[in-house]
Amino acid sequence: MRLALVSLLTLLLSSTALRAHEGSTHVLGTVTAVEAGHLVVQTPDHKTVTIKTTAQTKYRTTKEASSREALQVGHRVVAEVTQDATGVTASEVRFSAVPPKPGAK
Repeated sequence: MRLALVSLLTLLLSSTALRAHEGSTHVLGTVTAVEAGHLVVQTPDHKTVTIKTTAQTKYRTTKEASSREALQVGHRVVAEVTQDATGVTASEVRFSAVPPKPGAK
């Protein structure tokens, strides 16, 4: 029983796309590119996810609202996203208020 519980917790915690609010999921990872209209995130299992951003995408640091301009390559993020036929779109991107170290990937 204990082994089954540990296995279940490991599986849930290692997932890179987690269920979020109804109709959305979370993408966890490190930002590898911030471009006009999208950002690229590398997940812990080394998958690359391109996430579209819109004027409605909200950006938050650990404790307060932030901006797209504050998001940098190397930041670890949790993006709340929805997926449709055109791809993955972020409604909110959360990241640390502390800038990433130079050369961080």
